[in-house]
Amino acid sequence: MKNILVIEDSHTMNNIISKELRNLDFEVSQALTLAEAKEFLTQKKYQLIILDLHLPDGEGSELIANIQSLTKTKVVVLTSSQDEDLREELFSYGILDYIIKDKNLLYSIAEIVKIINTVTTKEQDKVLIIDDSNFICKQVKTILEPRNYKVTKALSAKKGLEYLYERDFNLVVLDMELPDMHGTKVLELIRKDIRFLSLPIIVLSGTSTPEIIRNSLKNGANDFLKKPFVFEEFILKVDLWIDYFRKKKALEEKTFELQFFNANLERLVLEEVEKNREKDKMMFAQSRHAQMGEMISMIAHQWRQPLNAISMAVGVMDMRMQTGRLDMDSAKDIAKKINRYVNHLSGTIDDFREFFKPQKEMKITSFECVVSKALALMEDSLKSKSIMVRVEKRELKEFLSYENELIQVVLNILKNAEDALVEKGISQGLIILTIEKETLSIEDNAGGIDPIVLDKIFDPYFSTKDKNGTGLGLYMSKIIIEEHCKGSLDVSNTENGAIFKITLPLDKEKN
Repeated sequence: MKNILVIEDSHTMNNIISKELRNLDFEVSQALTLAEAKEFLTQKKYQLIILDLHLPDGEGSELIANIQSLTKTKVVVLTSSQDEDLREELFSYGILDYIIKDKNLLYSIAEIVKIINTVTTKEQDKVLIIDDSNFICKQVKTILEPRNYKVTKALSAKKGLEYLYERDFNLVVLDMELPDMHGTKVLELIRKDIRFLSLPIIVLSGTSTPEIIRNSLKNGANDFLKKPFVFEEFILKVDLWIDYFRKKKALEEKTFELQFFNANLERLVLEEVEKNREKDKMMFAQSRHAQMGEMISMIAHQWRQPLNAISMAVGVMDMRMQTGRLDMDSAKDIAKKINRYVNHLSGTIDDFREFFKPQKEMKITSFECVVSKALALMEDSLKSKSIMVRVEKRELKEFLSYENELIQVVLNILKNAEDALVEKGISQGLIILTIEKETLSIEDNAGGIDPIVLDKIFDPYFSTKDKNGTGLGLYMSKIIIEEHCKGSLDVSNTENGAIFKITLPLDKEKN
């Protein structure tokens, strides 16, 4: 419904109503007289007419009588008249509503908007009328169909029950005096079916003795109207009961969804937990594989010097053997050097093998121990890139935690600092590790992390290393510190670069 014609002789009221409707994106035409209204109607089709009954050049009721199809052109009457007979006559023509103008104009406009929303909704509420009078059925269709109700008529109880079992309805209007069955029996049959326990039923009856009303309500009717019924009262009750039915149905659906959800909540939680565990396992594996690659690079740095030394010792021994200058003392001395270098290589392997051992139980450790082992693994790599490392120990404390996992985190942060310093070409690279009670800070002088991405640095698969990073190192470090070790891992920028802070709960027994 887009086109609306407002026919109101008061300039002020016409403008206010039209402005409010235009604010709601309706196309509004304004007429101040009956003649103007008729002219508009010859030029354009309107889905809704808002009509004042008393106009300077005639009665608005004349216009209603001339409109051929109110199911297409709908009318809302806006008037100050309280004439009950006139209201009934207008409803018999099929007007949507009869709104009394009063001081509360905003409320009247709100009522108009509510009516528009009702008649423009795509979903039609379905009404079944079971009555042997064609006249009554026609009356019901005349007053309900303009309000966007779909009305199905049944002239007998048998036909009405057939329709009810075959189709879905939001309301039943039931006559008590039917040719093939009394309305009371029809009520009993409807309420026996579990599908129709909450279906609203309005009873129509030519007599309204207390006994008939009582029997109707006791046998399942929701409301009672005496024939001939007042149109406006009938419309109000239909609107009321259908609104009730829709809300009750929606509530039942939500209740069912909630019951189903509650019944399956534990299973759903377990499934989600298992999915997250599998995801974490996969990410741990990816992160571990990436770190193993970095470890191999570190092992190469650690082995390069002793391997070169062994190669040189073997070369010296070979040269002396060829020249006949290899004596027993020289051979023993060279053998000792080679043995020392081999022990260094063996120790390096032991260090890395110990790091990769799965650690299922916590052990008493300290940041001093963690930092010492991490730096032992990275020492040669950092030296080869001319990066200086400074360790500041202010107050040392022991705690209970997973030492190998902490080493993994420290190594990851150190490797990121190393990469940042190399990438940015810092000639005097510096990494400062500060230990103070339960906190370890790792700060570099690489210029810091771009503030735009700072809050994403711990996101999975987010990396600042272009194609060379997996984006899992810091994510897994966060998981290790905060979920496994029950601590916290944070990052911020300083004047010189980035600083990572690891904070762990101290072992109370050791403090």
